[in-house]
Amino acid sequence: MELQAEGFTLPEAFARIGLGLFATAVDPASVVEADVREVRAHGAGLPALLCHWLQECLYVHEVEGFACRSIDFAVFDSAPAAGGEALRLHAFLRGETIDPSRHRIKAVIRNIREEPPRVEARGGGFTVQAVLEV
Repeated sequence: MELQAEGFTLPEAFARIGLGLFATAVDPASVVEADVREVRAHGAGLPALLCHWLQECLYVHEVEGFACRSIDFAVFDSAPAAGGEALRLHAFLRGETIDPSRHRIKAVIRNIREEPPRVEARGGGFTVQAVLEV
């Protein structure tokens, strides 16, 4: 299943694709912002950062049983630093633990496909794309 999101900024595009991942699994309208999870990701470039970001979101969903409704970034370093330091982000996922009596599971996401995700600058904004294995 292809997942694509757009944003005026990279953080906005990354937040939207992360929310798209969660929405693929659980209806976001049934999720309240009762709890917070912190997620950090690193990558040698933007495609690697996007891949690691989505893998961390998937981990929080599948292993911790968390459904997310909103995402805020505390850190989003997308410019290469001197010495080749990895790009990084630190996000707060707001949502709640999945409750089978209130949340309908729409799909089970097995993984983020190995092919590199795409990050493209387009017309004053950014498009990000990845493929989920459901």
